[in-house]
Amino acid sequence: MTELDTSRLISILSNPPKVQYPVVLPDFFVDHFVLVPTFEQFIEDLKKLAKQGGGNLMGIEQFIRRGGNCVNTASALFTLGLDSRIIVTTDEYGASLLRVLTPPGFNLSHVHTDGQLSSTVSIETEFNGRKVNLMVSDSGSASSFTFSDLTPNDIQLIKDSGLVALVNLNHNKHGADLAHDLFKMIKESTDSITFMDIGDPSCNPHFIEPLLRKAICSGNIDVLGLNENEVGWLAWALTGHDEKWRNILNQPEEWINGAKLISKETRVRVILHTPYFAASICGEDVVSVPTFQVETKIACGSGDAFNAGLIYGLLLDLQYIDQLVLANAVAALYISSSESNHPTTNDILQFLKSKPALSSSGEKLLMD
Repeated sequence: MTELDTSRLISILSNPPKVQYPVVLPDFFVDHFVLVPTFEQFIEDLKKLAKQGGGNLMGIEQFIRRGGNCVNTASALFTLGLDSRIIVTTDEYGASLLRVLTPPGFNLSHVHTDGQLSSTVSIETEFNGRKVNLMVSDSGSASSFTFSDLTPNDIQLIKDSGLVALVNLNHNKHGADLAHDLFKMIKESTDSITFMDIGDPSCNPHFIEPLLRKAICSGNIDVLGLNENEVGWLAWALTGHDEKWRNILNQPEEWINGAKLISKETRVRVILHTPYFAASICGEDVVSVPTFQVETKIACGSGDAFNAGLIYGLLLDLQYIDQLVLANAVAALYISSSESNHPTTNDILQFLKSKPALSSSGEKLLMD
């Protein structure tokens, strides 16, 4: 098995330079996790209850956590030592929960309380030998956040930041316009890095083409973060609905090809994160690295943890491969935490110094 050279990254993280704060927006969810061993057994148990007219399924481990890609990403950045900021809309009840569910000292000065609570039930289970999270959501204010909801103080916060991350647009009815207006303003008035992660488009595929047309192809996005599912959807839209791309979830050898297509068509740097490897794609230029081999204890939020590591790497102006290794390390430590805790920079250093094993599946895919 290949040994990854992490000496340069370890040296930088041992004494990191101060970076400008990142801003992440626009969603906060209350997440209710339900942990069940296998999908099939869970469905069978629910069917039994339904057949008897209802009832209670006992012995299911559950817990409440802060949720939303925005808040989770910013919280992970805060734990890494950054002064991350969020701009979100919820209600008074949501704001009170947010104060309890975020770490002490986390900046909540740009939380709007004139909206509705967003909430998700996340069923964590195993299906076909893979850990999956199945989410059932009430989008609340995450469905309606627009550029006009930003206050003058919000705008100034954005202009003074080092990076602005717009995430989880799949819930947002105005996502394409929000992305267009926000990133246009940023590029016209600041030097901030612009980053976007669209979120899973499966339940809202109609927003993909407007998002491509108005935002992704605008030239105002520096980095586009995607997983293999999102690569399939964007490649499908960019090729006039070629069904080949809708079927790549079980064809990991096609994931980088799909990301290349997207990068070439949109002229955006794509960061692809998958269970087996991560890759930076700029047209035909690809830098890739396998993920770390760890025991997965929780799946929901792994993409947010990865994005936090990537954002820190972007702010540190790390080499592309070091950005990917850092992002993979943050994600690996998060998904292997039974308490779904985000790692500190010291945790990352200790992890990298231990020379953790790499995904054998990832190594094989990247060699083919």
